[in-house]
Amino acid sequence: MKYKPTYHHSDVEVTKDEVVYDGFFKMHKRELRHRKFNGEWSEYMTREMMVRSDAICVLLFDPVLDKLLMIEQFRPCLPEHESPWLLEVVAGMVEEGEADEDVARREAFEEAGVEIKRLEYMFRFVPSPGGLVEHLRMYAGEIDASAVDLEATLGLDEEHEDIKLHLFDTSDVMSLLEQEIVNASAIMALQWFALHGAKLKQKWLATNN
Repeated sequence: MKYKPTYHHSDVEVTKDEVVYDGFFKMHKRELRHRKFNGEWSEYMTREMMVRSDAICVLLFDPVLDKLLMIEQFRPCLPEHESPWLLEVVAGMVEEGEADEDVARREAFEEAGVEIKRLEYMFRFVPSPGGLVEHLRMYAGEIDASAVDLEATLGLDEEHEDIKLHLFDTSDVMSLLEQEIVNASAIMALQWFALHGAKLKQKWLATNN
């Protein structure tokens, strides 16, 4: 059964959209109303929302060596009782006029020191639609894991990045998911790979020969 939304963007009326903060992120304050499921209009409401560019996330995979490459880096927004160093997939924000593939290749080189041979689209999602305006698009990226330098520390100094690399056997996917990985895109990428990784490996190896 295919899901179809009851209403669309035309069923939302925005009467005011004010930028109340413009820094590393933008914060908008919007006044709006929307169509209710009974056909009537809701009362006007005010909502604050963080607005940022769309982002591309890439799970790096070597189908020949059967390896997954992931990164570890510091994140400032974790609660005090949790480690702010997270296991993640390579990711970066889309700049104006930039294609997804260009973002994926740039970030793979900057954050993991590898070149992507080809990409496989996974899916897209909105991480927090109640307060964040952003789409994340997920890909698998083919790499040569034999070229990975696990002793290197990567990332851009001007973006305050300090990145450590981790190489896993694809057989480790389920055990990784059973651990407390709190980065949403990493969890979803690994879940996707658990479902589709064998088929992707077969596809990429077939076209490599």
